[in-house]
Amino acid sequence: MSLYIQSVPVLIKYLDNLSKIVQKGAAFAQEKGVKAEGVLQHRLIADQKGIMFQVQACCNMSRAAVHWLGVQVPEAEDNEQTFDDLAKRIEQTIKLLKGADAATIDAAADNEVIMETKFGNFSFKAGQQYISEFVISNFHFHMSTAYCILRAQGVQLGALDYMNNVFTKHEP
Repeated sequence: MSLYIQSVPVLIKYLDNLSKIVQKGAAFAQEKGVKAEGVLQHRLIADQKGIMFQVQACCNMSRAAVHWLGVQVPEAEDNEQTFDDLAKRIEQTIKLLKGADAATIDAAADNEVIMETKFGNFSFKAGQQYISEFVISNFHFHMSTAYCILRAQGVQLGALDYMNNVFTKHEP
C-alpha cells in the first residue's frame, strides 16, 4: 500500500471528524449559554493546553507530514481565537492535503526524514516510519485530547463522532 494512501486520506478523514467535533463544541456553548472562550480555554489539567492548541497541533501535524515528505507547504500562523477560526483552519488544512501530490509522498517512503523542530532535529530511517510511528500517533494524541476536553465539559460526543465514516455497517 502506498505511503500516500496510508497518510493523506486518513488525515483528511479524521480532520473532517475533528471539524464536526469542534462544531459540536460551538453548538454546545451557544445552547448552554456559556462563553465560547471558556470552552476553548478549558484544560483537562493545568500543564496541558486547551482545545485551541490541540486543533492547531492536529493541523500542524498534518501539514508537517506532507512537508517532510517533499510537498511544498506555505507557512501557517497559530492565531485562531474562536470556534469559527478553528473550523477555517481545519478546512484550509484539508484543502492543502487534498492538493498534495501522491507521487511525491510515495517517492519518500524509503527516504530518511530529518524533522527539524524547536527541540532539535529528529530522524526517521524512512518516510514510512515517520508516518506510521510518529505522525499518525501524534495526530491522534491531540485529536483525542481535543475530544476529551469537550467531553469533560459536557459536550455530547461519542465514539462514533471520533470514528465517523470509519465503519461500514454490515448487513448479512
